[in-house]
Amino acid sequence: MNDRVREKDWEYCREILPKVSRTFALNIAQLEGDIFKTVLLGYLLLRIADTFEDTVYQDEKEKITDLKDFSAIFKRDKDLPHRLKLYESLKFRWKENSYEKDLIENGHMVLRCYFDVPDTHRRIVDPLLVETSEGMAEFQKRKLDSNSKIFQLTDIKELEDYCYYVGGVVGVMLTRLFCQKKSIEEKRSQLEDFQIHFGIALQLINIIKDYKKDIARGWCYIPLTITEKYHIELNKIETLSMKQRQGIIEGMIPSIVIYLDSTLRYIQLLPLRERSIRLFCIIPFILGYTTLVKIVKMEGNKVSREEVASIIQKSNTYAQSNSSLEEDYLKIRKDYFDNHYLSLSGDHAL
Repeated sequence: MNDRVREKDWEYCREILPKVSRTFALNIAQLEGDIFKTVLLGYLLLRIADTFEDTVYQDEKEKITDLKDFSAIFKRDKDLPHRLKLYESLKFRWKENSYEKDLIENGHMVLRCYFDVPDTHRRIVDPLLVETSEGMAEFQKRKLDSNSKIFQLTDIKELEDYCYYVGGVVGVMLTRLFCQKKSIEEKRSQLEDFQIHFGIALQLINIIKDYKKDIARGWCYIPLTITEKYHIELNKIETLSMKQRQGIIEGMIPSIVIYLDSTLRYIQLLPLRERSIRLFCIIPFILGYTTLVKIVKMEGNKVSREEVASIIQKSNTYAQSNSSLEEDYLKIRKDYFDNHYLSLSGDHAL
């Protein structure tokens, strides 16, 4: 591949990122060097898998096929031509006008860039792409086998299992990539204690944020144990009472707070001198708990551009101070989450 084609491919990858995720574009931009390249490409490849999972243009059988075919690309250390050949048919399996579909149509450019990153990085990312794609396929199979119009997860344990495949795996990928740096490798065993929680925390916030949209496309990630407790009927999700909406929050907050606590611990383990990596982690952490505050206060779930700018400013400060970050988070937790959390889980202190 000549330099002009390579630069065009990289330009596409950088430009599509904010179109498929404004949030992750903010924090991925903080990274540097090969870690920046690998996380950018790893995220885009995961986003392709997410799109195969989420599309409303395919049924469960088709989604399972797509996810398994995508998974096959990353097995057994294939060379680039082999991967490109396997990917080709995935580009055309349904018609849609969206940035996500555009990413699928140009996934060959992402794969070509993927071979610009170190082999050691691909050996980290490959098996995790397999794991997440096959995990998603397994949940599609559960829906297919259930023969239900809206497939609902049973309990918090099943929700956490799902979140591992779509969020926790990302935490594993990031830790293994970050530990390529000697200063972080020294903390590997401690980081591994929290790496899965780091990914799951953000996924759970997305679930509580978007549960109505998910139900509209046939999925309810709010577990049956919660909806039954508050007499919530999925076909009446648009007309929930205030008590029912608060009940969903009450039921989800305990798990979310545990994972947010672990995310704080994860960030605090990262050396202060690794500023770019700390910023990468801090920005979505603050965005996450800021979004959760809005949900708890019943003020929607969108963070304004002005609030995002403020979060970026705070993140730059907290990148140099674990204590300031902890103080901010604990105040938010005490003011908005602990009443929900402690009433259901008993006292729990960081």
